[in-house]
Amino acid sequence: MRPLDVVELAEPEEVEVLEPEEDFEQFLLPVIHEMREDIAALTRERGRAYLRTRGKLWEMDNMLIQIKTQVEASEESALNHLQDPDDGAAARGDKAEEKAREMAKMAEMLVELVRRIERSESS
Repeated sequence: MRPLDVVELAEPEEVEVLEPEEDFEQFLLPVIHEMREDIAALTRERGRAYLRTRGKLWEMDNMLIQIKTQVEASEESALNHLQDPDDGAAARGDKAEEKAREMAKMAEMLVELVRRIERSESS
């Protein structure tokens, strides 16, 4: 190992000492004002985030209501079909196709709802 060189230290520079009142006005007041501005900005952003979240929840709630309404209508239609068995095979085929379209639409709405939930969780 190599020995450390001893370097003579220069005399310390004199630092101007401020009066407590000057120190407060020069250094602390600006920091306090910045902190207050930061707190106000964070408070405003928190309010905005709350409103965005509420809006997303409201959209999802409306979508769930639409899905529920379609499911109830589909159930009612299926019950009516069971009560009226005199329809021909063609009519039953048409009803089956209609049910398939309704189910596909409900599935699309559920997929969209899941995507919105995932997006809202990631943001």
